Amino acid sequence: MSLMIDIFVAVLLISAIGYGMILNRRIVALRRDQGNLERLATSFQEATKRAEASVGKLKKAAQGSSEVLNEGIDAATRIREDLNFLVERGEKLGDRLENSIRSVESSTSLDKNAKQPKTLINPVERIDDFPPLKVPERLSQGPRDNVTSFDAELLGNKIVKSEVEREFIKALKAVR
Repeated sequence: MSLMIDIFVAVLLISAIGYGMILNRRIVALRRDQGNLERLATSFQEATKRAEASVGKLKKAAQGSSEVLNEGIDAATRIREDLNFLVERGEKLGDRLENSIRSVESSTSLDKNAKQPKTLINPVERIDDFPPLKVPERLSQGPRDNVTSFDAELLGNKIVKSEVEREFIKALKAVR
């Protein structure tokens, strides 16, 4: 029986030695991997710092782009308002011009029996005969009603409506 106990203890010692060797190899591998893990952790920390710095730069760039875009939008809005004002003003002047042309044409048809025909003058060519329009400091301040207009009849001129003028008037009416 004592021999059996000795053999049993010997088997336990051999298994403990084998298990110890396996455990030793795993500990060595773990220490070696621990160095790799430390290097990985430091590189991850550096990458995180670079990413944070990049995010900060990206935010600044986005804010700058946003400001530039907002300025562009504001400028475009002002230009749109200016163009709307100019279109309204052009429509009013076109309507006035058309009314003047029609009144001259109707008076011309009534004056067919007159002996002396009036001189035909295109009002576009005679723009220097009219006082200059006062342009507001900012065109987008809205339309003004005090724009100086002219009446071709008062000037004694007949207005000949060319094809281009008729197309221009049609285009202005189509814009409405």
